[in-house]
Amino acid sequence: MKIKNTDGTETVYSALGEVTNEAIVLLHGIGADHTMWQPQMAEFASNGFYVLAPDLLGHGHSSKVQHLELQDWENQILDLLQAHQRETCILVGVSMGGVIAQSFAVNHPDRVSRLVVSDTFAELKTPLERALGLSQVIGFWLFKRVGAAALAKGMASTYQAPFAKPAKDYFSQVALSADFEQLILARRAINRIDVVGPLRHLQIPTLVMVGDQFGQFFVEINRKIANAIKDAKFVVLNQAMDPSNLVNAASFNRETLSFLKTKSTSK
Repeated sequence: MKIKNTDGTETVYSALGEVTNEAIVLLHGIGADHTMWQPQMAEFASNGFYVLAPDLLGHGHSSKVQHLELQDWENQILDLLQAHQRETCILVGVSMGGVIAQSFAVNHPDRVSRLVVSDTFAELKTPLERALGLSQVIGFWLFKRVGAAALAKGMASTYQAPFAKPAKDYFSQVALSADFEQLILARRAINRIDVVGPLRHLQIPTLVMVGDQFGQFFVEINRKIANAIKDAKFVVLNQAMDPSNLVNAASFNRETLSFLKTKSTSK
């Protein structure tokens, strides 16, 4: 499916489920597209949700851009909701999608009924956090020069563990068509996220998840998000890593659906 956005760009997306059900919008990670959500779309739809999974700007078959800010993705989500006549949605984001989801929730809290983020971050303030963000920009710049095949090989090596095979298969393929100019724009945009303070005022039921395989540093970055949001639920997923929805889809789906079917949550 495709819609024209108010800024003239286009969003390509998939929709699944009964249109009368509550909408759940799935936001993918950097370098991915909406097909990253294949392990979730049918299951979420069968559990009573109307699933909308867009290719975010600069990714997949949605429009390429010359300039990119978090607000551009937020506007894209607003246009998608408008196209489906939805005042609110459940917002689920992994990695880059989690950054965008937090920014959207902070700036449009009345449009989000529940929030789920995984393997993500809300700020890059410490020297180590800033180094992490900058290294990704430099990495994309270097891969632009050596080619997409090298990126595909690098992604395959990242997901060597047997339990990570779904992510290895997915990113080894999608990396071959990487648009590095768009990836650099996207990474620079998410590096500017700074919402830990505003998250403290958020009144949206929230689930924060993180895989345990990228080390305690990455776990604590995600714990920081959960600690900032009142009554957020925090879950460390075993044998999972960014993106946990692919690496350990069963646990990701179980925790997400359990949260969405529970009326109240607590840490």
